[in-house]
Amino acid sequence: MDRPHVRLSNVTRRFGLTVAVDHVSLEVPEGNFTTLLGPSGCGKTTVLRMIAGFYHPDEGDIFLRDVRVTDIPAHRRNAAMVFQEYALFPHMTIAENVGYGLRMRHVPQHAAVRRIQQTLELVGLSGQERKFPHQLSGGQQQRVALARALVVEPDVLLLDEPLSNLDAKLRVRVRTEIRQLQQQLGITAVYVTHDQEEALAISDRIAVMNRGRILQIGTPLEIYHRPANRFVADFVGLANFVEARVVGAGRVETQGGTLAVHDGAQSGTVTLLLRPEAIRLHRQPPNQTSNILRGRITSMSFLGTLARYWIDVNGMRWTVDVPSPGEDVLDGEVYLEVPPERIHVLQE
Repeated sequence: MDRPHVRLSNVTRRFGLTVAVDHVSLEVPEGNFTTLLGPSGCGKTTVLRMIAGFYHPDEGDIFLRDVRVTDIPAHRRNAAMVFQEYALFPHMTIAENVGYGLRMRHVPQHAAVRRIQQTLELVGLSGQERKFPHQLSGGQQQRVALARALVVEPDVLLLDEPLSNLDAKLRVRVRTEIRQLQQQLGITAVYVTHDQEEALAISDRIAVMNRGRILQIGTPLEIYHRPANRFVADFVGLANFVEARVVGAGRVETQGGTLAVHDGAQSGTVTLLLRPEAIRLHRQPPNQTSNILRGRITSMSFLGTLARYWIDVNGMRWTVDVPSPGEDVLDGEVYLEVPPERIHVLQE
């Protein structure tokens, strides 16, 4: 991993008797886009606010590059934060909102005007300088909030669920714009969200949190295909969890039949993770005989780019996604083909 730009060492934060963040250690490489992902109340926003300097940790230390900033106030850390509620000043124009941080830093007027214009152009808001926030759409207001953070040229960009107030299609567009800007500027970013699709789509690395702790840190591919435990597997995407018993080298027995596995089944009882899109469906028994289970479709949903089937396999319910289904709808008895390399044995 590259040199850490942001580093948390064994950081804990309490609110009264509640432990919001519990001995968290995290390294964010320079120029990296790292996402803190987890359910509401897991501590991810508290971590972000400690990096910003808004909260002080009860234990542990925070470093920006190699400088310990644990006791340095927020206004001296050169970290900029984009809030969920945008936090724009309604009585100020767009230019005044974007330039507020420059004014607080006593940047000369001519230099401030130039940087405001450059930053508004960067986020696609040239020509909007004299408007007020209420005259802009939600997506444009979010860009103003982003411009206000970028104009001060921060070392670290912190984003706290910045897209939660946007509709679904606009979220996808704006998250792509944020990611492109981050890559264009090469800025280090720490992003907070509870949306697993969002995290997978834009992150270099994801830290999955629950109950104040980081359960796994990895690339989107690692988090999705090789989750560390059942919570991570269940939180990040749909999953089939199959209880199985090891019956031999690379072989397990499930409720629906015997399966060959490539991944770490040693002995005793294990839990298999199978993503819905990893399973193939057949109307007739395929020529191969291994890793084939027979089931019956109980329900189906057409989702445009895929068809999702719920299938009873000897009393156990499986979810299977068929991509690009066209108009061909399956029903009745089917055969599930489970590639051994797509079975992940959860180590708990």
